[in-house]
Amino acid sequence: MRRTVVSLKILAVGIAVILLCAVALVQGTARAEELDKPLQVVAVADGEVKGVASLFGNGDNYITDIKVQVKFDSFAPYYIELEDGYSPAIYTFDFGGEDKLLFCSSQTGGSGGYGNYRIYKLNTDSYKLLYDDKIDSDGDAYCATFEQGGYMRIGNYLTQYTLDVSLGYMDRTYYDMIFTPDGEVREGQIPNINAVSFVAPTLNPASGIFRLMTYRSVVAVAEVNRLGYIVATLDFDGEKFTASFSEFSIGI
Repeated sequence: MRRTVVSLKILAVGIAVILLCAVALVQGTARAEELDKPLQVVAVADGEVKGVASLFGNGDNYITDIKVQVKFDSFAPYYIELEDGYSPAIYTFDFGGEDKLLFCSSQTGGSGGYGNYRIYKLNTDSYKLLYDDKIDSDGDAYCATFEQGGYMRIGNYLTQYTLDVSLGYMDRTYYDMIFTPDGEVREGQIPNINAVSFVAPTLNPASGIFRLMTYRSVVAVAEVNRLGYIVATLDFDGEKFTASFSEFSIGI
């Protein structure tokens, strides 16, 4: 009977040691994750409450598992998951709201110079997505057609405005693939308006407030035959970003 009791005590001690080792291992792993060095840290605020946003990710070149940890004073941290990409970065800009907004970006590395761009409003215990380039591209209001005489007409479904662009600057090889010698549009030839490829906060020096500028390339026949960019300027009204005006930009 005594041997049985001793054996049970030894067994209990052994189990306790195993459990302690397991707990220590888990705690050590948790501490290691907490001590991962952030790629970037920026100060944030929700009214009078201050905090920091820290950018994390895995990899040396192409960064995966990108996320932002948001931690306000006296509040538990929360995370925002972002798209994988090259050169991820976060910044805060004053777009005219109550607090600065968090601008997140990374690059896809593909042809055409595309990136990932989002803007968030940060609260102490939650966040709100205010801009996403993919959503912006899905709701694209622009259209384009080739017109007789070597022109391209760009239109906006929302404003009903159109702009006629003379394409005399286009590479002659591609021009002749789109237009006949007498200026007629060859069958099946239409311009292609790509998704938003670049987004940049731009300071208005008169007001000290940032605006958002988005770029969509317009191509024809081949991606390398870039006719120009539709550049839209967006203003923040306190709730959302809306386009205030658009223009077509070409390289000269």
